[in-house]
Amino acid sequence: MIIDLQSISRSPRHFNFEYQSDWWRKNEGAVQVQNLVQVQDLEGPLIAKISVSREGKNYLVIGRLTGKLRLVCDRCLETYTFSVNRDFRLSLWRSVPPESARDETELKKDELAVGFIAAEKIDLDDIIREQIYLSLPMKLLCKNGCAGLCARCGANQNMETCKCSGNSGHPAFLKLKELKTE
Repeated sequence: MIIDLQSISRSPRHFNFEYQSDWWRKNEGAVQVQNLVQVQDLEGPLIAKISVSREGKNYLVIGRLTGKLRLVCDRCLETYTFSVNRDFRLSLWRSVPPESARDETELKKDELAVGFIAAEKIDLDDIIREQIYLSLPMKLLCKNGCAGLCARCGANQNMETCKCSGNSGHPAFLKLKELKTE
């Protein structure tokens, strides 16, 4: 949803959205990132409640996302459900930082949730998609004790016992196990 920032005043303007599972696949620009993150789809509706207000020359976006995603586990490659419950606060600054600020500088805590806008319009769908990515853990696991796949035969060790021998590891280093030290 495109929002014209010229229509936003100091009093917050509220937006409520309910996204269905087909929304996730519509944005072709995010396909490459989606493949890296292994987000399959939305499971049921994603509810977004957002308010946008003006703060001087800048804008403040406050929102809450609730819903469920279908993700692929990084260890066993099985699909599982992940709950999203995220509150966020994002400041949108109308100008880009000065040239001197583009060098390596330490960000203050209040600068971590800052976005820069150059146009008079923002796309709330992009902000929501970004917040979904930020809500994901670094390692996507279907459960804490996920055993993953066998490196040799590919068996899902959560569902079956691996039938491979105990010689695991890279084949180039298996000969080292035969060495005897005195």
